[in-house]
Amino acid sequence: MLNNSLSINAIDFKTLEQEVYNVVLEFGRSIMKTILEGIDKELMESRDTEVYRHRGKKRTCIKTLMGPVEFERVIYECKNEEGKKSFVYLLDEYLKMETIGFMSTNLVEKMVENVSNVSYRKAAENITELTGQDISHAAVWNVVQELGERIARQEQEKVKAYHEGKLEGTKEVKVLFEEADGLWINMQGKDRKGGNGNKKEIKLAVTYEGWKKRNPGRDDEYVVVNKRAVAGFMDAEEFADLLEANINEEYNTGKIKVRVLNGDGAKWIRGCTNTAEKHYQLDRFHIFRAILRHVYDKKEAKKIARLIKSGNIQKALERIEELKYECGGECDKVEKLQNLEEYLKSNIDGLILYHERDNIELPEPPEGIYYRNLGTMEHQICDILSLRMKGRKMSWSIAGANNMAKILALKASGKLYDEIQSLMSPVVSEKLLDKFVEVISTAKNKVEEIKRKIPKVYSMRRGQIPYTGCAMTEGRKAIRNLVSHRRLGEII
Repeated sequence: MLNNSLSINAIDFKTLEQEVYNVVLEFGRSIMKTILEGIDKELMESRDTEVYRHRGKKRTCIKTLMGPVEFERVIYECKNEEGKKSFVYLLDEYLKMETIGFMSTNLVEKMVENVSNVSYRKAAENITELTGQDISHAAVWNVVQELGERIARQEQEKVKAYHEGKLEGTKEVKVLFEEADGLWINMQGKDRKGGNGNKKEIKLAVTYEGWKKRNPGRDDEYVVVNKRAVAGFMDAEEFADLLEANINEEYNTGKIKVRVLNGDGAKWIRGCTNTAEKHYQLDRFHIFRAILRHVYDKKEAKKIARLIKSGNIQKALERIEELKYECGGECDKVEKLQNLEEYLKSNIDGLILYHERDNIELPEPPEGIYYRNLGTMEHQICDILSLRMKGRKMSWSIAGANNMAKILALKASGKLYDEIQSLMSPVVSEKLLDKFVEVISTAKNKVEEIKRKIPKVYSMRRGQIPYTGCAMTEGRKAIRNLVSHRRLGEII
């Protein structure tokens, strides 16, 4: 316990705060130990002794937000369903103490929260400082890999249920927007091998129901409504199935009247239209960027862009054809124009904005929801993946990048912590609440008892500045006049 009498070397507030914090962490670990061992004892006394045979106690250490909690729990011998001998911990089963590497769910959440924003090393430093225990960057990495693999397995089960027709979402919307794009990231080690050298593309797709004003009545900023994201390294068909399974899990797809998919023209994105009836739209940013890059005359490039915007697709293509002859037959210019023409023609069904098409009858949006132009994907790629996974000389293994992307997609969907809870199942029975209250109340009484035992603290003696209020001699007057209007540097 802290000694709060004033020492010779006065303690500063920062150190005092840290010392108190460490004491609180230690006290919290003591409470956890008391609760866990008390529950284990209760389970031992109330168990069916014919089914569960006592085989001694085992010391265990679980890392928590308060630091490592060491306690003893009883191990029991029993018969499994096949009649074979097995060993169980009743405490683990009763509390459903699912952990990752003997780390509590709360600690895992804090680790994931940190590592989704900063590097593994920085995340380890933050957690070490927060919990008062040594957490290595390798431990944080292991948590991400384990959690990412669990998410991937759950996604596989979701896709399987989708193929079997068992996913029946209940939410009803008339319009659903989808966007997809990829992020090329640097690979490391053996994963560098492949047709694209040291980079591979990680896929990302988002769905949302429309837009709403961020601050109604104050500005014209909009945010998407009910954003859900999926990401990972997979082939086109697998990714399309995952996207569709994610949609079927949330929505009653039979009630959706219009679905619009926005993309940059990549084959794997267009492949996402094969799983359900969707209207494809070529992303406007990529259209205009391609025009500026491939048309040698920038004035003509702007004219072609305006023709596309106004819906005069055929005139735009004709103008590109004319420019091939006007450039004097220069090979590089003709080749660029040819590539642009092929790009636009291969995506000609997506050049008209969805709300300007004659074959789409757009329902009225719900109150407070707006249907705007698609094109949020560059922003989504940046916010969800790029800020964490690209730059700063980062490189990834396929497994490591895939696991991180799964976590980042769930975070962007606002479902990360719910997913961690469901994957780790840290459920505590209501039957134990009274027991917890009793133990914590006892702990509080112990704190009061300790406070009463602390020796009295003598306050600092305070007095006036020497000679204050004393008679002023001529000598003191002379010294005061000498130094009263001068800086210290002038006197020394």
